[in-house]
Amino acid sequence: MSTNKLSPAGRRVTDLPEVKRRRRLENLLYTRKPVAHLVAEYRSHGLDEHIELYFLQLEVEQVLADEFPDAYEDHVGDWDDEEVGAEHHPMVTAATCSLCHAIALHNGGDSGSPLAA
Repeated sequence: MSTNKLSPAGRRVTDLPEVKRRRRLENLLYTRKPVAHLVAEYRSHGLDEHIELYFLQLEVEQVLADEFPDAYEDHVGDWDDEEVGAEHHPMVTAATCSLCHAIALHNGGDSGSPLAA
């Protein structure tokens, strides 16, 4: 018995549990990315809060590994490269770092001086 049935108009009716599952996967992947980016930024600036954020990142990744093992395996290799790309030396201003931008705005927008730790 198929769960994909045709509506009276002849269009396919999508399997709701599958849509919910796909949506959950997308939400978990979407959540993981900014959290991992923040972890790298906080670590680059020497902020202790990076540990709490890292634990959150690990929780999201564990849910992904448990509920979507194939998707986890597909993405886990790329995550290291993304995280390394988000980190920067403490004495260098990074254009992609939200903390560097916030510090620059706080200091009057002077982007010539080092903004990290």
